[in-house]
Amino acid sequence: MNKEQIEKMANELAEKAIKEKGLDQVIRKLKFHDKPNDKLSKEEKTLKFFQAQMLNDSTMLKDLSGGVSDGGLTLLPIEFHQDIIDRVKTDKYALRNMCTTIPVTYRNGNWPVGATGVVMSWDTENSPITNTNPTFGQIQYSVNRLDGYTAISRDLLADTPVRLYEYLTAIYSKALIKAENLAIISGSGSGQPMGIRTNTDIATVAAKDTTNLILQPDDIINLPYSIDIYYRDPDCCFLVDTSVMKQIRTMKDAIGNYIFKKGDMTQGEPDTICGYKAFEFTSAIPSNLGSGTNQSEIIFGNMAQYYFFDKGEMGSEINTQSDQAFKNHQVLMKMWERIDGQIAIPAAFIRLTGFKAAV
Repeated sequence: MNKEQIEKMANELAEKAIKEKGLDQVIRKLKFHDKPNDKLSKEEKTLKFFQAQMLNDSTMLKDLSGGVSDGGLTLLPIEFHQDIIDRVKTDKYALRNMCTTIPVTYRNGNWPVGATGVVMSWDTENSPITNTNPTFGQIQYSVNRLDGYTAISRDLLADTPVRLYEYLTAIYSKALIKAENLAIISGSGSGQPMGIRTNTDIATVAAKDTTNLILQPDDIINLPYSIDIYYRDPDCCFLVDTSVMKQIRTMKDAIGNYIFKKGDMTQGEPDTICGYKAFEFTSAIPSNLGSGTNQSEIIFGNMAQYYFFDKGEMGSEINTQSDQAFKNHQVLMKMWERIDGQIAIPAAFIRLTGFKAAV
């Protein structure tokens, strides 16, 4: 046995003995706190950032943070911020990934939208080319702050940074996706993005059974043809409430084929209705519309024509002084991002109304 093998065996035995005596966590914490900031892993850096917030250590916060927002708040470490955004951007159920995302620098402004595009004309030989006058509109955006709030055990915050890191990136990415999806579908436009349903410029068609308000397969099959073929492309999808999806799952076309087909999101294949992607939501689209008849709606449209304005900021604040935090030995944590959104081309969307939701 050579010298390197002997040293390796001795190190393994030493590590085993330390672990058996429960000293590995102590050593890990000592090593963690002794590390210079530029040698910290992203998990350790994030944990140290939150601990600096708890201790109000402004020097450490400045060294570890991702900067300061234009509102004066300290931004999260870049690595933590980016990992949350990466989770959101790779989530198959995040509608923002189907929208046209526009990074913005300022908190408000205007963004041009081509309303009519280029007009073509036939011209004879040696005659002047007919001028085209494409019509451009403008979307006014104003980024709004979306806050996420949770209580974290102080013991967890003082524990292994890997567990804390994975826990926080998981819960906040899911919470962001849920809140963003709700805003994209039904946001009021006041202090938050304007949702598709909120835009009064999108056209509406009524289900055929105006007497019994029963949703029929033909209502679904015909809906995509209510928008111009120019907008009807693979970016189109159905947005439905769970109560409506219950009905659609059992519907068949005139030759007996189910109009719904189950996908496999683990392979990147979404559910489809009539060949178009379909996304189911609970509570994003009301199922209690109408005059006491519990009606709902179905949205069909080209999600690329919804513009999602992202300022690319994410920050956090921590509170350990409130009664709840003190009594429960917790850290109250708030994370936030700044976004806006609205439909760019209303003609790319259609809304089906006038039918009852499933019980």
